[in-house]
Amino acid sequence: MIILRALITGASGFVGTVLSRAMMNRNIEVVGISRSSGFIDNQENDQLKCDILEKSKLKKILQSYRPDYIVHLAGPAYIPDSFNKPQKTYEVIFKGTLNLLECVKELKLPSKILYVSSADVYGSGSKSILTETEHYDPINPYSAAKACSELLCKQFYNSYDFNIVIARPFNHIGPGQSTDFVCSSFAYQVAAMEDKEEKKLITGNIDVKRDFLDVRDVVDAYIHLLTLGVNGEAYNICSGVATSIRDIIHILFQQAGIKEYEILIDPLKVRKNDIPVRLGDYNKIRVLTGWSPIYKIEHTIADIFHYWKEKLHVER
Repeated sequence: MIILRALITGASGFVGTVLSRAMMNRNIEVVGISRSSGFIDNQENDQLKCDILEKSKLKKILQSYRPDYIVHLAGPAYIPDSFNKPQKTYEVIFKGTLNLLECVKELKLPSKILYVSSADVYGSGSKSILTETEHYDPINPYSAAKACSELLCKQFYNSYDFNIVIARPFNHIGPGQSTDFVCSSFAYQVAAMEDKEEKKLITGNIDVKRDFLDVRDVVDAYIHLLTLGVNGEAYNICSGVATSIRDIIHILFQQAGIKEYEILIDPLKVRKNDIPVRLGDYNKIRVLTGWSPIYKIEHTIADIFHYWKEKLHVER
C-alpha cells in the first residue's frame, strides 16, 4: 500500500493539531514542523523544530521528506496583535510563505500545496453573503499580509505551474482553542463561574454576527481541497450560517444550567472597525468536492464548554 506523506507548517497550533490527527486517521504520514516542536506522526522529533523564517532549515526538511502534500498554517492567528506588531506580522505571514514556495521551487518538488489564508481578506465586504469573487478589502495588518500571500501563491501558480490551492476559512472554533478567541474565552468564563455566586460574563460587542465553523469540519475541508482542489483557485471554508455572539452566550449558559446571569461590556474588548455581519458561501467547494459542514453550532459550543469544564475540574 502506498503511504502518502503530508508536511504541515505551524503543526503545533490549534488547527495543526486537529489536522494532523485527521490525516493520520486517513493513513497519511504527517511531518509536523513549528517553532516550538516537531514530530512525525505521534513521535516527537526535535530536528523538525523550524521557524518558517529559517529558509535553509526548512529546505533541508523538505528535501529530506519530500512530502506529497504541504499545508501551510504557520503564522500568527490573533488579529488584534497584528496592529501592535505589523512588521512581524508581515514577515511571518508573507516572507514565511515566500520562503516555503521558493524552497519547493528550488527543490523541484511536485507537492500539492494548500495555502491557508483567511476570510478576513474580504474586510467588510460589499455583499451580504461573501463568495470567492469578492475583492480584497483588508482592514488590519493580518488580513493585508494574508491577501499579499494569496497573490504570491497565484504568481507562483501562473509563473511556475505550481500545484497550489488557497483556502479562506471563516471563524473556526472547537475544543482546545486558546481563550484569546471569543467562543473559547466565553466557554472558559462560564465553566469557571458554575461554583461562584456572581454570574458575570465580560465581553465586547455581543450583537455582531459571524460565520462560525467547527474546526473538525475545517480540517475535513482542507483534506478535500488537497485531493480535489483546482490549482490556482481559492475556496471559502464556512458554515453558511451567521450566529450572533449573544446567541453563543445563551447556548453556553444553557449548557451550564445557569438561568440568571449578567453580561458586562468591556470597552477595551470592543473593536473599532468591527464588522456587523460576516457570512460566507461555500457552494464552490461543495460543488467541486461534495464537502459540507456536519457540526451544528450548538454541538460545537457544547464541546468547547465541556472541554473547559473538564480542564478546570482537573486543575482544582
